[in-house]
Amino acid sequence: MADTFDLLVRGDLVLPGAVLRGGALAIRDGRIAGVLEPGVAVEAAEVRDYTGRYVLPGLVDTHVHLLSTPVEGIATGTAAAAAGGVTTIVDMPYDSPDPVIEAGRFREKAAQVAEQARVDVGLYATIAKVDGIEAIPELLAAGPLAFKLSLYETDAHRFPRIADGDLLAAFEALADARLPVVLHAELQEIVDRLVARGLAAREEDPGAHGRSRPVVSETAAVVKALELARWSGARVHIAHVTHPHGFRLIDYYRSLGADVTGETCAHYLALSEDDVAALGPIAKVNPPIRDAAAREGLWADLWAGRVATISTDHAPWPEEAKRRPMLRAASGIPGLETFLPAVFTEAAARRFPLPDLAELVAGRPADLFGLGDRKGRLRPGLDADLAVLDTRRPWTFEAARSVTTARWSPFDGRTFAGRVEATFLRGRPVYESGRVLATPGTGRWLEGRTG
Repeated sequence: MADTFDLLVRGDLVLPGAVLRGGALAIRDGRIAGVLEPGVAVEAAEVRDYTGRYVLPGLVDTHVHLLSTPVEGIATGTAAAAAGGVTTIVDMPYDSPDPVIEAGRFREKAAQVAEQARVDVGLYATIAKVDGIEAIPELLAAGPLAFKLSLYETDAHRFPRIADGDLLAAFEALADARLPVVLHAELQEIVDRLVARGLAAREEDPGAHGRSRPVVSETAAVVKALELARWSGARVHIAHVTHPHGFRLIDYYRSLGADVTGETCAHYLALSEDDVAALGPIAKVNPPIRDAAAREGLWADLWAGRVATISTDHAPWPEEAKRRPMLRAASGIPGLETFLPAVFTEAAARRFPLPDLAELVAGRPADLFGLGDRKGRLRPGLDADLAVLDTRRPWTFEAARSVTTARWSPFDGRTFAGRVEATFLRGRPVYESGRVLATPGTGRWLEGRTG
């Protein structure tokens, strides 16, 4: 080990399998050069002392919608990521007004990322509702980290349902690429029928959304996706699983040899139907937040190792799109800035080990999306992407002071057990003490590799 480093970061290091109290990270050329035991003395051009704070790997959020509405954008959304300790995001392809369904649009978006991003960004691709399979080879060559497909249609052009035959064909076309194929799993006919019934009955209470999308509308879609995955050989990752039965199904198909995994989201781990009843459309997401028993069941799945990743599904709609009757309000919530405080608070309340939590929000997402050789852990040779979490005193989140364009949140006024004090991207501070330091262009586009 050479004598002089660019940066030394001291604190309680959250390493794979353990917390190293009073340790230090030696950083050179934007990468971790060494993990140092307490008391080891080295020379560094700069020292950042976070004694008494946790130093985690920068979070890797693989479920983000930066361009689904025209109000957020890459520069603002990645600033919010930096404020939340998120150093890598993978952005969804369902952009407004046009989704990423052809290679030219993909390359255009990658150029936007290189110009505007404040943290690192990988990209999804998707396919058109009709005749989309033919575009897959050129899209693969453009460098996505994953593909996103849906069994539920929000918009026939921007967010379409892919018919079963095309879905199987897409799985088969993507199987050899070994990229994750991420699925939104809800059955259209069940949801449409129940939504129509609720609208006809003028149901506007907060529970109307959950009644229109019962657990079976999700789990039956999960079974369909898992069956197609098993017989096609595709790597399928089920998005935003809300109920433990979904993870039991995934676990069963894994036992059959299918290459399948699932994510849940921070809001399913921190909120329940009781919060939806109090907050109304502000807490409306697809699939819906379930009851407290389902939430605790998800925590049991985390303990059992059945959950692959935790994400945010960050979707910062304009507030006017949320202040509508329940069945007509937009679905989705902002989540990047509250990601780490929310999951840490809930994990701490259940004595869930912090190193295991770091794997779920950083290490395993990096591995699953082909970034494990660069991101996700405090390990020599990897990028020096860090999140500093101060848990010495509680922190109350104020949505009105958000970095994201959404000045609302289901977590507004909620007190967390800690807050993000600083975020580093490749050894460079991008957020500290309430200020975003990174400028547009600090982040990089992360090109995917197939095969």
